[in-house]
Amino acid sequence: MSDSNLPPSYPASSSPAPAAGGPVTPPQQVNIAFWLYIVGAALSLISLIVSLATVGSLKDQIQRQLAAQGQQVPAGAVDAGVAVSVTLAVIFGILFIAAYVLFAFFMRRGANWARIVLLVVTVLSLFEVLGGFGLGAARFVVGVIATILIFLKPANDYFREVKASKQLRA
Repeated sequence: MSDSNLPPSYPASSSPAPAAGGPVTPPQQVNIAFWLYIVGAALSLISLIVSLATVGSLKDQIQRQLAAQGQQVPAGAVDAGVAVSVTLAVIFGILFIAAYVLFAFFMRRGANWARIVLLVVTVLSLFEVLGGFGLGAARFVVGVIATILIFLKPANDYFREVKASKQLRA
């Protein structure tokens, strides 16, 4: 029998196929993106802390503006309004940071939905580029780099392999 009767050979895949539903190792791009998302969460936390440190000047500015407009508002009302605003900002800020980190962990485990959520959050973070004392812009840049990494070919292959691995186990 001649070699011409043999089926054509194809080059091996650049990433190993999952072994009968076994765990799939994330490529370097996914791991780098994960850590960039963690850095983004840390930048958000720092921004929240810096914002809290400037609450006193914000309260003074509100009182000056009210006085300049000739409005008489009791000091307690301004204090209460600022306290409520700060409390809500801290609660939502911490929930956002926790969710962002959780999505990063799910993304690293191969959850494609988490990858999509991180893309949407990164796009929406464009609106906060000017806020956060420059940290908003830094977090946006870090998020864009991480998002690009999780949509490159090795990462796409990884998410596809994780999905195939889950289907084999089902």
